[in-house]
Amino acid sequence: MQELTFKILDKANITTDIANSFIELLVKQGKVEKPTVERIKSCRQLSLCYADNNLVGIGAIKPKTKSDFAVTKADLLNIERQFVWELGYFFTDNNFRGYGISTTIARLLLKGKDKENILASTELYPDNVMIKVLDKFGFRQYGKPWLSKLHDGTLGLFLKFKVGEIIDNKATTNK
Repeated sequence: MQELTFKILDKANITTDIANSFIELLVKQGKVEKPTVERIKSCRQLSLCYADNNLVGIGAIKPKTKSDFAVTKADLLNIERQFVWELGYFFTDNNFRGYGISTTIARLLLKGKDKENILASTELYPDNVMIKVLDKFGFRQYGKPWLSKLHDGTLGLFLKFKVGEIIDNKATTNK
């Protein structure tokens, strides 16, 4: 096994070269529509995992995808304003799966963010590792699932409320 190294970069430290490397893995993942350097540089933080000098895992705290709350998706417009940031852009190279890279990336990105509401969306299928990762960090699925426009999958909205937040069940359930 090669040595794995994890880095966290704040927005100010995301260079064009790093953004382009990040985009290469997003393209390989095939589930992000038209990733651009500007979109990557708009992220609050990136987490990068290297095996030697090769980028093998990524994740980010990015501006939320507002449309995930829409009536045509999760149908939770009434709580959309409570969220600013999204945990997303996760990908681990096939040769490095099973080493806990996504879990470590999530832990690094979520550290110190207990006082914030954060969302994530992921595909809903049996044995999706990302659902298990989200569950470990207190995310729960809310709203209704929706069909992806990029692939044949069904997506779900996962929310993590800040510590002490009282959740109104009526606000987070389908009508």
